[in-house]
Amino acid sequence: MYFLKLLVTLAVVVMFPVSASALPENSARPEYEVKAAYLYLFAKFVRWPEASAPENADYLVIGILGDDPFGPYIDAIESSKPVRGKPIRVKRFSEPERVEGCHILYVSPSEKKRVGKILKRTAKSNILTVGDTEGFARQGVIINLINVDNKVRFEINLKAARQAGIRISSQLSKLAERIY
Repeated sequence: MYFLKLLVTLAVVVMFPVSASALPENSARPEYEVKAAYLYLFAKFVRWPEASAPENADYLVIGILGDDPFGPYIDAIESSKPVRGKPIRVKRFSEPERVEGCHILYVSPSEKKRVGKILKRTAKSNILTVGDTEGFARQGVIINLINVDNKVRFEINLKAARQAGIRISSQLSKLAERIY
């Protein structure tokens, strides 16, 4: 029942248009509000190794590496319901060397030139990497948010997830636009 509820919630986010061109004026949600909601929901659909699981930490930590395109939308996640009994903390980083302790790391488009270095650093750190830049999933980011027909969708790199020790639920995989 729990996963069914989560699946329905994620499906609603997936289906929600992010551009005013698809709906009457003022009825679409801003793109990065939807993407921030995805970051929150991904935490419910993945499993970390026991040693680095959010259940064994004081907080579930979502990190933003590079320029922050989310604005207040990502900060609002901190006041959301806890995930697995843990409150959420958002941290911002300018250097990949400082991201240890994150459960989810959003890699900003501003980090496109450094993505290889970032992924090398995080590959075995049990960090769920998320981006929204063309080609990031193929390069090794675990989940990459993409726009398809004015809707936010995502692609998953299962090899990168396995390498990081992250297990992605089959429910989430079924909703992916592409799997690598």
